[in-house]
Amino acid sequence: MEATRYDITAYTASFRLPGLMGYQATSPVPPPSTIFGILSAAAGRDISPLELEWVAYSFSFSAKGVDLEKIIAFSPKGPYYEPKLGGINTVPIKREFLYEPHLVLYLPAGALESEMIRPRYPLCLGRSQDVAMLESVRHTRLKHVESAEVQGVLIPFPVEGSAPGSMILSLPTCMNNNIPRTPMNIRLFHAVVQRQMVCTANLYMEEQEELAVPLLHREFLMPSGE
Repeated sequence: MEATRYDITAYTASFRLPGLMGYQATSPVPPPSTIFGILSAAAGRDISPLELEWVAYSFSFSAKGVDLEKIIAFSPKGPYYEPKLGGINTVPIKREFLYEPHLVLYLPAGALESEMIRPRYPLCLGRSQDVAMLESVRHTRLKHVESAEVQGVLIPFPVEGSAPGSMILSLPTCMNNNIPRTPMNIRLFHAVVQRQMVCTANLYMEEQEELAVPLLHREFLMPSGE
């Protein structure tokens, strides 16, 4: 199968997991919605899974750290002044981040290639300060395999047979255009961080590579009925 490979790197990355107060944990692998956010930034318009037959990717990083940040409470008129404090109300939080991230992204051959090479807006691996750069682009071929080693990937949950050693995460696959933006679809994934052998459907790899990636098809990423 013909594909285009994009290698994207940055100094830091963060993919906040929802539902935690006072501590912002990050997913070890970006959700599909982040991938479509990158594609949308490159194209300068909203890119949904409907425009691509599939996407596939793997993600790695050198280390994980914790940063201390200060959140400023805002009102419609600006920063909220707390009379009891005698100043602006702020809340300290701890936030996880990933150091030296590397995203290997596969798209159908030629899809959005010119947009990725000359992006309309900055590419980000998470928040706006996690500015990324496109290190390389090359055409390649992916072959289907029944089983292979994987690392830094999301595998749809559940898998048939033996489940991989992983975190089970509920992650958005794509977002709508409303303000505030909300997920159009949420799926459960095995977030596989440690290198291991897996046997699952839709597993593909480059001939010269040691690790495989799962293909995520548009039918899986979009809400039912779309």
